[in-house]
Amino acid sequence: MKKLLSVGLIVLLTVALLTACGGATKQEQGTKTAAYKDGVYKAEESQFDDHGWKGQIEIKVEGGKITEVKYDEVNQEGKKKSEDTEYHKRFKEQKNVDLLKAYETLEKDLVEKQDPDAVDTYTGATGTTTKFKTLAKEALKEAQSK
Repeated sequence: MKKLLSVGLIVLLTVALLTACGGATKQEQGTKTAAYKDGVYKAEESQFDDHGWKGQIEIKVEGGKITEVKYDEVNQEGKKKSEDTEYHKRFKEQKNVDLLKAYETLEKDLVEKQDPDAVDTYTGATGTTTKFKTLAKEALKEAQSK
């Protein structure tokens, strides 16, 4: 009887231990692992905003995962915001935000998290973050439908 009780207790503890260790970590649970079709996907806003800019994104997918993201905004003359040093200077003076750092952070965050909805808002560049996420979702829809 003692032997049977001991075996039962060992089985119960083993099951409890395996159940506790078998769950996904919080990091794994928060990561969306949607498989995308390999290729380069682009999206662009259809209109210029009130300041004369429109966002553009290019997302590279390899092995079903986002591996590279390029985001920028262009004006009606085709000049990229990332190349407009005067704009950066004014933006930094007014909002104390480095716009190029914002672009870089958003791009890296999307590669890391693989989900536009999981990308963190860049403080001081909320409008840019919103454009970025919207365009990323649009480009990735194309990656899912091919």
